[in-house]
Amino acid sequence: MNILVTGATGFIGSNLTKELITRGYKVHILSRDPGKSSMFDPQSSVFFNGDITDKQSLVEAMKGCEGVFHLAAYAKVWSKDKNMYNTQNVLGTQNVFEAAKVASIKKILVVSTAGVFGPSGDHPVDETTIRKKPYFTQYEKTKSLADKVSGEYVNKGISVITVFPTRVFGPGPLNESNSATKLIHQYSVGKWRILPGNGNKIGNYVYIDNLISGMINAFEKGRSGEGYLLGGSDISYLDFFKTISDITGKKYFMIRIPLFLALAISSVFSFFARITGIPPLITPGWIKKYLHDWSVSSAKAMYELGYNPGSFREEVAKTLEWFDSNQSPKWKNSIR
Repeated sequence: MNILVTGATGFIGSNLTKELITRGYKVHILSRDPGKSSMFDPQSSVFFNGDITDKQSLVEAMKGCEGVFHLAAYAKVWSKDKNMYNTQNVLGTQNVFEAAKVASIKKILVVSTAGVFGPSGDHPVDETTIRKKPYFTQYEKTKSLADKVSGEYVNKGISVITVFPTRVFGPGPLNESNSATKLIHQYSVGKWRILPGNGNKIGNYVYIDNLISGMINAFEKGRSGEGYLLGGSDISYLDFFKTISDITGKKYFMIRIPLFLALAISSVFSFFARITGIPPLITPGWIKKYLHDWSVSSAKAMYELGYNPGSFREEVAKTLEWFDSNQSPKWKNSIR
């Protein structure tokens, strides 16, 4: 089967593409950077220059395909262009579906985010959870709008399955789209000493290999019009760093940053970003987001897709082992 993957050169997308190739799929790759074509086996992939904001390039990339994995999105903490989130996440998604109609694509898997369901209360969120709090970030808001766009095409002859990953980590370049892994590495080498709030807030972390298997299972087995939360382990910040400490044998003194101080610092970052155009390290919205509990249930995906969330401790250990085996000069440059 020929498959188009949008966002194939990102952290999740590149892992997905390589696994699809391993499983015998031929993958069409849409990217603005022709230089990234070397990331994949040219015998099992076809590179197309384009972008999800360009519907015609999508149509060209979809020719001969039977399905699409739509991952491309704008997920950075800030953009100088206030319309970027809507252009990429909402209008881009609409372009994917409109192009799919032209190319007679019958099945699309859309990658959203568990963040659209909002923080958890007394119980973990699941696919039936109705968000009660306002959106903390433009990313969350526009991904939710994109999900509504996807839903409109279920009755237009396209099988639409949506997956909602939580915080992804695992081997890969330590960049903004792989922030949880970057945090693991920075703590392991003594470069991270900050503990948000009291450290007791819960996040859900999913290992990249488990997520990729869940995504492919959702494409192959998922029901049209359904969504599946693909999470991993619910872990507090304290337990997150304790797990790394237990595995590495390294324990560092952590500085607790109260909410009011974190918000003040992020507000200063945002102020200077508006003046200089230089992206801030963090914004107030993202600070507020990560000072709530985000407990998640993946029971539906486990039951319907055979999804296996795995063990956080074992997966952190595998990630740390990967760091140790990839300390080449090129790798060291990528983690600075």
